[in-house]
Amino acid sequence: MRHIMEIRFDVESVPATFTRNAMTGRSTLRMGEESFPVQSPWRLSTHFSFRTRTAWRIRARGHDIEIVKVRPQLFGGARPNAFTVLVDGHVVTESTGR
Repeated sequence: MRHIMEIRFDVESVPATFTRNAMTGRSTLRMGEESFPVQSPWRLSTHFSFRTRTAWRIRARGHDIEIVKVRPQLFGGARPNAFTVLVDGHVVTESTGR
C-alpha cells in the first residue's frame, strides 16, 4: 500500500507539487524551491474530523492556490479521497488517492 500521494501541476510555468502522507496526515505544497506547509500532523483535526470536504488555501508567488479534498462518507479512511487543485479559481488538475 502506497502512503505518499503526489499531485504535480504548473503555476505559470513554475512546477508545483502537492504531497500528502496518508499515515501522518502531513501535507505540503512545493513551488519551485519554496515549500509551504498545508496540514500539520500535530493538529488533532488532521486525524479526527467529521467533515467530508476540506479546503486548504495558500497564497504563493502572487497566486491563490486551493486544494480541496473530498472523502467518502462511509469508511472514509479506508477508501480513496478525491483531490481538486485550483489556481486563481481555475481547476488545473484532479486526482484520487489517500
